[in-house]
Amino acid sequence: MLLISLLLALVAVVAAVPVSRLLGRDAGWVLAAPLAAAAAVLSVAYAGTDGGAAPVTQSLPWLPSLGVSLDLRLAGLSYVFSMIVLVIGAIILAYSSRYLGTDRATYRHGTFYLLMTTFAAAMLLLVLTDDLVVFFVAWEFTTFASFFLISRSGEHARDAAIRTLLVTVGGGLALLVAVCVMIVAAGTTRISEVLAAPFWQDSGTATLVAVLLAVAAFTKSAQFPFQSWLPDSMVAISPVSAYLHAAAMVKAGIFMLLLFSPALAGTAVWSTLLIVSGLVTAIFGAMTAMRQHDLKGLLAYSTMSQLGLLVTIIGVGTEAALTAAIVHTIAHALFKCALFMLIGIVDHEAGTRDLRELAGRTVRMPVVGAALVIAAVSMAGVPPLFGFVSKESLLEAALHAQGPAWLPSLVTVGIAWASVFTFAYSGRLILGALNLWGDAPLGHPQPWIRGRGEPVSDPSPAFWLPPALAVIATVGLGLVPGVLDGWVSAAAADATGGHPHAHLALWHGLNLALFVSLAVIVSGLALVLLRRPVESVAMRISSPINGLAVNDAVRHGLVEVGAGVGRTTGTIAPRAHLLMPALVLGVFAVVGLIGLDDLPPVVGQTSRWHDWVLVVMIGVGVVATIRARTRISAMVVVGVIGFGATLWFFTLGAVDVALTQLLVEVLTVCVMVLLLRRLPARFAADPAPHRARALFAATVAGIASTLGVLAFTGRREMSALSEYYLEQTYDTTYAVNIVNSILVDFRALDTMGELTVLGMTGLAIAALLANRQPVPARRSVVDENSPLAHARENLVYVRVFGKALGPAIIALSALLYLRGHYEPGGGFIAALVGGAGYALLYLAADDDQDRRLKWPFLTLIGAGVSIGVGTGLLGYLGDDGFLAGFGVKILGYNLGTALLFDLGVYLGVLGLIVGAFTLLGPDRLVQGEDRAVEEHGAALDADKARHHTAAATEGTR
Repeated sequence: MLLISLLLALVAVVAAVPVSRLLGRDAGWVLAAPLAAAAAVLSVAYAGTDGGAAPVTQSLPWLPSLGVSLDLRLAGLSYVFSMIVLVIGAIILAYSSRYLGTDRATYRHGTFYLLMTTFAAAMLLLVLTDDLVVFFVAWEFTTFASFFLISRSGEHARDAAIRTLLVTVGGGLALLVAVCVMIVAAGTTRISEVLAAPFWQDSGTATLVAVLLAVAAFTKSAQFPFQSWLPDSMVAISPVSAYLHAAAMVKAGIFMLLLFSPALAGTAVWSTLLIVSGLVTAIFGAMTAMRQHDLKGLLAYSTMSQLGLLVTIIGVGTEAALTAAIVHTIAHALFKCALFMLIGIVDHEAGTRDLRELAGRTVRMPVVGAALVIAAVSMAGVPPLFGFVSKESLLEAALHAQGPAWLPSLVTVGIAWASVFTFAYSGRLILGALNLWGDAPLGHPQPWIRGRGEPVSDPSPAFWLPPALAVIATVGLGLVPGVLDGWVSAAAADATGGHPHAHLALWHGLNLALFVSLAVIVSGLALVLLRRPVESVAMRISSPINGLAVNDAVRHGLVEVGAGVGRTTGTIAPRAHLLMPALVLGVFAVVGLIGLDDLPPVVGQTSRWHDWVLVVMIGVGVVATIRARTRISAMVVVGVIGFGATLWFFTLGAVDVALTQLLVEVLTVCVMVLLLRRLPARFAADPAPHRARALFAATVAGIASTLGVLAFTGRREMSALSEYYLEQTYDTTYAVNIVNSILVDFRALDTMGELTVLGMTGLAIAALLANRQPVPARRSVVDENSPLAHARENLVYVRVFGKALGPAIIALSALLYLRGHYEPGGGFIAALVGGAGYALLYLAADDDQDRRLKWPFLTLIGAGVSIGVGTGLLGYLGDDGFLAGFGVKILGYNLGTALLFDLGVYLGVLGLIVGAFTLLGPDRLVQGEDRAVEEHGAALDADKARHHTAAATEGTR
């Protein structure tokens, strides 16, 4: 059932664009149906849980190798939030079908509905999942859906979208760290098991997780000091604000706080952070709402304030407090989404939502006005509406807060203070939207929309009916709140880990919470009646710190840091690229010297006499390379280093690695010869400071590497991983060559990535040289009378033997490819040998346009990558997934997917080598008809030259 509900939400996502193309803005009615159906499916599933006592669970494998599954769990808390996501989502989609205009180019119905349904599906997954990894993925989906929905509102929304993304992504990073810590500490990714894990008793771990989760929730739910993004995001259209920034997205943070409350309710830092941040946000948001002339901005600050009340009461942490938080979450979702939609109607019909401009209008909206008054009065906490029930439950929980003696008074006074201004700004909202001020508010400009006094009337019922449904629910739940007792009790049980029993009622008798509520209503009414002096005072009060300015300063600072880092690497000089890794290696060495002790003893002999010979050989090559002044000499002495490393691999028994190193050295020389023709013969002289920095970094890296080798070489016998490969290679892959089996079987995914990188390298070289001709080849400086100047004559032996040896070497590469499972070889080595054969053919050819050299290197690269991916997909024929190896053994020879995958490696590497010769060898890239055109042009130029010569001769005569 749970998977069915998710699939229904995904149906809305998939259908969003095609249905929008067919129906335009009316697609909202159709797309609301899958969400409503998903809510019905979950309700049927929840009905069988005995009031949430027996959660419904479902699981679908996702990343089995990492222990991550699509685990779904429907219990009391997840059911309440699922209904908020789905029911209110369906209402707002229906509302959007009338809010959006009919101009498809302007309103882009398809992208709007696609993003809204994607957000709904992500939020549903967020509240249903029982896996931390899936929870984080869904959390980030809501972040990016919000970003795109804000940014699509126009060019003016770009900065607001970026600021919102910066804050919420920062919270996502905090959540990611918390998720990693919890998974490591609990040894599982399942949330229900993490909450029951013993690591919560460790004060250090619990404190770290509490801080990280609180930061993540504060950024998502717009709590101090991350609150500035919420009013800023009001540039988005009303349906987006009603759903994401009032009813759903901001509730993701509240859901997470409630979800982890059973484990963190007793943690001091958790309660302190939530109560302090919540109270500051609640009071700041409520007071700032009194200064707003934009009715949508007023609702934004009121949302911030109401969320602050929720965070505060969750921080109190008692059963009554968490029960009250759930009740107020439901109430807030209803009245706030209704208010956003109703203000959207006023804005849509009047062309403005500025109460100063509305003051000059005649507002005749009996239906919309009545609905707006009811929703605002519910927000103000006036009986007999559901907002009063939830507000009284908050006060009751605050009065009985546990902790220091002063805590109940502090929390109660803070909630009451914020509630007084809630009443006041609710009155400001009603008077401003319906033009009931009696006189113009401060700063009232001359009205300009639709002419002075033009009446604003109710729209069609299809427009006001969706918000009216939320208002009706607010009234109904206020009169009979007891119908929610079961839902709220089950949700509170999940949030507390206990067995609370909610008893919601409009009348609980004469108690202290009731008297506080009455005091709030009276004080709020006084502020409404004294609105003129209150507004005058509010306009003079301003915060010394601008949250948006801080956000922008952080953003620009990050950009500057990134630009600074980029400048250090924006050069072709290897020095700049290698400096930082070298210095970091030195830091590791210092840390190792300080932190490493009691190393295991050396096992066996660590060095032999010929090792030192090779060290001296490589050292001489390094010194010679540093002192080389010409590129040709540097290439020669670098080869000494490479061949020294090759010999070292051979002496250590790593034949495959040695062959690879040897062949790479050979082909590197061949390719470098082609490049040297286009480069200056000598290196440019470096300034002394550059040389000093390079010498310092090289010295640090060399010392660090030497210390590392001395510290770790010979300190252990064969590792567990090596033993695994020795034991499993033959049984699993029918192979003897362990190195090749690791590359094409055990760690084929790594090789697949490397193959893709090689393919992209070949494409990049081709694209670069196709769009920009290489530097012309440098003319030879060899004396024409020298035997070295006649390359054709000197290469007669290469031409004679190359035509025979080239194909033989390529045939040998095929043999190396086939024997790679049993002897040194394999696809990579075989491709290098094949490339060497091609290089010999290239050198033996009379011309670089010889048809025998026209190998389709792009086709080879594409075929290699395609075969690699296709081989991976074959793994789905079994149960093990992508790149799972299987095969059969025929006549003692293994035929399987590993051999086929190795063919992809062979073709990809060979294609890259052929491409390098094909593209870098010619003096100028000329292909097909272009070559014929060039030859024809050269002939014409020759004819013109002869003509001019003849004319000049005749003139002389």
